[in-house]
Amino acid sequence: MLNGALILNKPSGISSGIFSRKIKKFLRFKEKVGHAGTLDPLASGILIICIGQMTRFIHFLNLERKTYTAEISLGIKTDTGDLEGKIIEKTKNIPTKKDFEKTLGNFIGDISQKPPAYSSLKYKGKPYRYYAIKGIPIKIEERMVKIYDLKILSLKNDTLKIHVDCGSGTYIRSLAEDICESLNSYGAVSGLIRTKSAGYVIDDCLELEEINRENIEKKIIKPGDALRGLDRIQCRSEIVDKITRGQIIETEMANKNGFFRFFDTEENFLGIVESYDGLLKPRRLLGNFNNNGDSS
Repeated sequence: MLNGALILNKPSGISSGIFSRKIKKFLRFKEKVGHAGTLDPLASGILIICIGQMTRFIHFLNLERKTYTAEISLGIKTDTGDLEGKIIEKTKNIPTKKDFEKTLGNFIGDISQKPPAYSSLKYKGKPYRYYAIKGIPIKIEERMVKIYDLKILSLKNDTLKIHVDCGSGTYIRSLAEDICESLNSYGAVSGLIRTKSAGYVIDDCLELEEINRENIEKKIIKPGDALRGLDRIQCRSEIVDKITRGQIIETEMANKNGFFRFFDTEENFLGIVESYDGLLKPRRLLGNFNNNGDSS
């Protein structure tokens, strides 16, 4: 059975779920398939497809930084926050490039953001969009997200193009609306490309058409390598034994807090450990699968 990741370039016009499931026709043993970091149907770019036991690491991939190029159509507001939706407000007040340059700094750092009503976030087990489509009001709480960098790339023909470097959970549609509304205007995302995710850049992507039943095993990145956005810790056998039995240990290697890829001295990937305050503890451990085609 296959275990690992494919770094694919999702085209616009298709949901992340439907796109990732297209991989299933190439799998011989009906391995589980999932994806890290949902892209809206309108969006394109990096989508990390996880296969087999790699799906157990989707959470850790989701926590990584992402970078986008976004186009925002100015002067309009839609019910979805992008041009897939229905226009509900218009304005002739179009901010200048200088206006945007002055306000972008207010959106860098830890900011509060209200997710879109049309999104995959869950409320009582169903995605927000389920309620939005049916016209059922629900309370959507604001949450904190991290914006590392915002840059204006261009502003012409009432379309603003920006570069966004952000943390997990950020909705570019909400960010675009908030930026425009801070200048007494409206904006809706008209184009979005994810150019970086979990240490991968757009040039790392394969096209779906490059994958087939015969070559998929060679295209898959092994789990230990696929999580390259995380630093690694390599431990001797006595520490490996303790960690794999669920013990928390004190070690000099735990001098930096965070999640780490966990390897033994023979370069076998064993899972994810967490380092904090000089302690090392297991977070997500696996059995023995260290080659693409090996089963666990």
